[in-house]
Amino acid sequence: MNMKNNKKGFTAIELLVSLAILSIALTSIYSMYMSFIRTCTKEGAKIRVQQNVRSGLDMMIRDIRLAGLDPEGTGDFGIVAVTPQRIQFTADLDMDGEVDDADASDGIDVPDLEHMAYEYDGNGTLKMFLYKANGDPETDEIMAENVTDLTFIYYDSNDDTTSDLDAIRTVDIRMTIEKSAGRDGQVSRTLVKRVKCRNLDYN
Repeated sequence: MNMKNNKKGFTAIELLVSLAILSIALTSIYSMYMSFIRTCTKEGAKIRVQQNVRSGLDMMIRDIRLAGLDPEGTGDFGIVAVTPQRIQFTADLDMDGEVDDADASDGIDVPDLEHMAYEYDGNGTLKMFLYKANGDPETDEIMAENVTDLTFIYYDSNDDTTSDLDAIRTVDIRMTIEKSAGRDGQVSRTLVKRVKCRNLDYN
């Protein structure tokens, strides 16, 4: 008794169609995967830039807020020099009535921060400078990189802009940092903060 075998394999056309469908599906999956990777890269860059801006600003705000601290009433502490990209000031942090010499040879301690400055060099770097009591520089440290803008604006007690060192009571800080986000180009973040220098009211 003969039995017919009705099983059939795939034809060449069916194989080609299947391969075409698989190719389209894989292309779509790869496209979605790459889109996901780009999104993650961009969002990661945004987070890092935001953190860097906040970190740099927080340090400056903390120190500038203490400018002019003078518990002994010596009159020797306050704003020393200002430009739109630089602020230099003193504060009696150890409350001994004297501006102490910065000495970075054994690390940086509170007295080393009594005469300091923050400066944007115009080439992507924010630096902190520490000084001797006589104004001679002791050391400097990089506080933030990839900075594209840092601007200080100074105000008096009437909220008018001023460059008079004795009249400064408030400082606005505008800082922008920019970093690469891969194929999506650059990611930029700008923060603006206002610092009330309360100690200067008593000088």
